Amino acid sequence: MQFDKWRPLYHEILSDFGYSIEKDRRAADLLAETRGSDDLSMLSRLKSRKIEIGGPYYLYEDGDRFSIAAGSALAHMIDDGVEPDLIVTDLDGDTDLQREMNLGGVPVVIHAHGDNIQLIKEWAAKFKGHVISTCQCKPPNENIYNFGGFTDGDRAAFIADHFGGEKIILNGWDFENPLPESEIKKKKLKWARRLLDHIEIPVKNEE
Repeated sequence: MQFDKWRPLYHEILSDFGYSIEKDRRAADLLAETRGSDDLSMLSRLKSRKIEIGGPYYLYEDGDRFSIAAGSALAHMIDDGVEPDLIVTDLDGDTDLQREMNLGGVPVVIHAHGDNIQLIKEWAAKFKGHVISTCQCKPPNENIYNFGGFTDGDRAAFIADHFGGEKIILNGWDFENPLPESEIKKKKLKWARRLLDHIEIPVKNEE
């Protein structure tokens, strides 16, 4: 999704949650400066593929899929013997594991927003493998991108859509019962469900 299409949704999210666009911009500037992005060529591997996006209730299913670990799903995928092809995170999950996987060759999309500025300061530069930096505001420079999306999971779906995936399979998503359970998580999942309606390629939930 291009930013001009994302902008109205983004401003509605800011209003609904009371988030600060200034803090989002500060986070984007910081991530662009401290880590930035390597080339986007690896994302061409999504083109014409079935894209599996793992959630917190992930269960292994055999098949030829490009697997993306969204946030906290990474540990569940590893426990099931699945090494993801890509990790999408805003650094609030098992960051040590994410960093370990990145050092081992798994590309990571690191996201900047107003609430993870301290995490960016602490962790971003430690990811020495292939990294692509994203934000939810307008990107301040060519070192960071915005493909659309709000939570780790729906942001992964927007990336899959942007880079020409054939179909998205949601594995282990439960929009009613987030982990950990909280009212703010439930509200974010309502937004995630709504945002998925803006994905152009087919989306199937294997909950």
